[in-house]
Amino acid sequence: MWPRHLPGWGALLVAFLLLLIVPRQAHATAATPTRVSVLTMGPGDHPFTRFGHNALLLEWDRDGDTRNQVYNFGTFEFDGLQGVRDFMGGRFRYWLSVSNLETTVRTYSAANRSLTAQELELTPDERAELATALVENARPEHRYYDYDYYRDNCSTRVRDAIDRAVAGALRRGVVGPGQLTLRQHTLRLVGDTPWLYFGLDIALGAPTDRPTTRWGELFLPQELHDALSHAQRELAGQRVPLVKSEHSLHHADRPPLPSEPKAAWLVFAGCGTGLGLLFVGLGWAAARARFWRVLFGLLIALAGTVTGLLGTALAIFSMSKHWAAHANPSLLGCPPWSLALVGLGGALALGRSGPRAARRAGWVLTGSLATSLVLLVHSLATTGHESLRMAALFVPVWAGFSWGARLAGR
Repeated sequence: MWPRHLPGWGALLVAFLLLLIVPRQAHATAATPTRVSVLTMGPGDHPFTRFGHNALLLEWDRDGDTRNQVYNFGTFEFDGLQGVRDFMGGRFRYWLSVSNLETTVRTYSAANRSLTAQELELTPDERAELATALVENARPEHRYYDYDYYRDNCSTRVRDAIDRAVAGALRRGVVGPGQLTLRQHTLRLVGDTPWLYFGLDIALGAPTDRPTTRWGELFLPQELHDALSHAQRELAGQRVPLVKSEHSLHHADRPPLPSEPKAAWLVFAGCGTGLGLLFVGLGWAAARARFWRVLFGLLIALAGTVTGLLGTALAIFSMSKHWAAHANPSLLGCPPWSLALVGLGGALALGRSGPRAARRAGWVLTGSLATSLVLLVHSLATTGHESLRMAALFVPVWAGFSWGARLAGR
């Protein structure tokens, strides 16, 4: 901590030392690196790490200057309620941080995440220009940016920094249509975690189902790694590989990443059908015994709470800055009006207007069934049938509830 008061000569001495030290530090930081590499980190266990990560590694090892710096565009802090508000408002703040290779290797090795370095074939001027740009970008007033899952993240920032360094040669070489849609890329990397697969699938909207480009697919670190492995550039009148060499810094004991998402609509259909049949049985039993009527009413209220709140959240996101959640067909499967089932199910459970409450709940349930059937038609009519999973889940669920409510109201 600096002292609050300094004698006049002391202040002058401090100012003089700063003038000597600061320029040297700035010059050392922006000095031409010996090597520039792209670090690619494999996926981890936490949901935030399932898609991998990457960073830029700059190394100096000449004239007694032996050091390295890792520039990481993926630093963030989810700060409680403020973090929730920022996320909902589309202002999820990330920033560029600077570390070193030793800490990076230790961190990813401890998490059993792979770490690969691809040294780039850059000229001294290109390495110097990239180093200067990164130093400027890492300043407190420049380091923050609003994160976007697909268009502006740790991978796209590294991609664009490399492309600027080679005067657009990377983008000119990465052309053509993408292999998968954004949704398909997302789901293939979370297929072994059912709750995460379901959550992301129901949250993503129609924009993620549109055809993408190969350049757009580089939002994923592994896709950027693969594109760099095949990229070439013009240097000294010759076409040479952009990646000069590649070596592994840590090998993780994990299965290889799947190339395509799991075809899970049969699983969704099985879950929906099982729940639908259960609700039919409970509705039949509710007309014959108080215990089953209470249970059936509580389940209706619970279903209304879950689907109504989920539908409300999807509706809010569809009007927010989260463009990937716009035009979400899943709203047809969990409409916000199903919140009305909270009161109707509660009335049925408490025995108030028994058959009448069941019939009224049945009207709302039938309306939800109708919109889920629209979702089914929509899924069959669109390319890729991406909405079929949600339709396979919600159609039998709402059909079972609706039929069960009709039986309970007799």
